[in-house]
Amino acid sequence: MLYHTFLSAVRQQLEKRLGDGYVLTIHRIPRNNGLSLDGLSICEKGSRVAPTLYLNSCYQRFQNGTPLEQLLDELLNLYRQSLANTPFDLNLLERAESVRPRVAYRLINAQSNRELLKTLPHVPVLDLAKVFYLDLGADERGAMTVRITSAHLAHWGMDLETLSRLADENTPRLFPARILSIGEALGELMRSGRREAGHPLYILSNQNGISGAACMLYTDILKDFADRMKANLVVLPSSIHEVLLLPDRGDQNYEELCLTVASINRTEVDPEERLSNNVYLFSRSTGRLRIAPVVTGPLQACSD
Repeated sequence: MLYHTFLSAVRQQLEKRLGDGYVLTIHRIPRNNGLSLDGLSICEKGSRVAPTLYLNSCYQRFQNGTPLEQLLDELLNLYRQSLANTPFDLNLLERAESVRPRVAYRLINAQSNRELLKTLPHVPVLDLAKVFYLDLGADERGAMTVRITSAHLAHWGMDLETLSRLADENTPRLFPARILSIGEALGELMRSGRREAGHPLYILSNQNGISGAACMLYTDILKDFADRMKANLVVLPSSIHEVLLLPDRGDQNYEELCLTVASINRTEVDPEERLSNNVYLFSRSTGRLRIAPVVTGPLQACSD
């Protein structure tokens, strides 16, 4: 069965199971770095809530022999669980006052997401863009978020300046930052408690490790760490989830570091999770972050 035939079959079969009281729509959902997924939105008539189920992996499983009926059962269960387990009344999204304490931001690459950014309120930061979303809490399946679009702002009667201010206030509270040495991170991962004293690399992320590269914009996070190290910092964009901090005492080769970042992006980081091929420099004296003065290629050059 061809992919588009599979998508149509899933929608039609679920329509039969759910009955006339539901509207099912298949649409392409833009993701980070120019990627996209096919989603099936299910909306009960009279409701403004429409959970979206991604179908790309379902087709792969179907090709590998999973029966269509089993996939349909699983999709229906996911839909019902998403409604039953939502830790937030989604109808409250209609009210600006309800969403204000839940506005947060994450960082994405501006050039690689130029089409997506046409529909999203955003703030340019170096070669990146600060984009906004609502944090709706988490359950055993992971975090629940809603990406904020220009249509949301219009509905809430909110401008970009207000949105950005709310996100600046909320994000460090909702997602506190933490800095670990590479040795500490490996020890935590291995549950061995081992530490590598004096290792020059440190990982900056938030406590849940999701979209943690945004932490490098938290007020004084880099300044306090630079003061602790008594040095300027090189900031290496490991992924959208974390950055690496390297004390810079004038002995770093920025061009080699940029080549290393680009190589790791190309070979080890999933395309959707790549942040930048550039390396950033933080000045302890000025408190400013800038792009290292070397020439690098666009992030797309690292795509598979």
